[in-house]
Amino acid sequence: MSFLTRFVTLFIIVFSVQVQSSSVQAFPLPVPEKYPQRIVSLSPHTTELVFAAGAGDRLIGVSAYSDYPEEAKALPIVASSQQINIETILALEPDLVIYWQQGNSAADINQLKKFGIPVYASKTGGLDDIATQIQRLGKMLGTQSIADPVSDKYRQALAALRAKYAHNPKQDLFYQVWPTPLMTVANDPWLQEQFELCGFNNVFHDSPVPYPVINVEQVLVKQPAVIVAGTVNDAELAQWQTWQSIPAVKNGNIFRINPDVSHRFSPRVVQGITTLCEIALQAQQNVITNQ
Repeated sequence: MSFLTRFVTLFIIVFSVQVQSSSVQAFPLPVPEKYPQRIVSLSPHTTELVFAAGAGDRLIGVSAYSDYPEEAKALPIVASSQQINIETILALEPDLVIYWQQGNSAADINQLKKFGIPVYASKTGGLDDIATQIQRLGKMLGTQSIADPVSDKYRQALAALRAKYAHNPKQDLFYQVWPTPLMTVANDPWLQEQFELCGFNNVFHDSPVPYPVINVEQVLVKQPAVIVAGTVNDAELAQWQTWQSIPAVKNGNIFRINPDVSHRFSPRVVQGITTLCEIALQAQQNVITNQ
């Protein structure tokens, strides 16, 4: 995974820590014959939510890294993680722009408003908020017949995961966000809820900085039972093999998860949670085997 890709992924979850609820900016529900038909999405997670709500075929422009579902990759790119292309968006003549309130520039959004383009703000929140946001999009876009069942299915899947892994062993976890400089996560609600669901205690949860840059010595002090990295690259975990005094290293409890699945505010987090909780069970088994 390139630095830029990882930066965008980290950028997404850093801002998520600021949100405590799933409320979204009020947007008057249009009459049926005027549901938005030409939609622009300004973040990867809003792109996924629009598809999940049943209106993916109305998207005419998306942000960089809008790579799921597959159809999103073919859409024109109108924004990056730092800025949006106002001219390109205007040329597409959208009747709705869905943006990420914590991530997209307020100045850019205000400029769109000045041109008379309707905008809708999405906030990232906790695990339960996914279903709520999909339903709200369904109402706004007139796709309730698709959005409501998708929301119900997500709620059921999340409830099933909570029941299935309710008795997972309690284990201390060090979560590696970035290898150099070494970075972890403290109290980001999106990730923290996933950790807790799987029985993990985040050893840096009480850090005053949401995403602290730390050193190996601090991890040595914490003595985590499990190390997990948000990466698709095994090489980013290689440095830990030197530190056999860490229980996670001694017992072979070093794992990785796909950040595009686990970090992004979308229904796919169900897959990420399943992977993380199975890691917890495997880690416990490794400890038993090595006793």
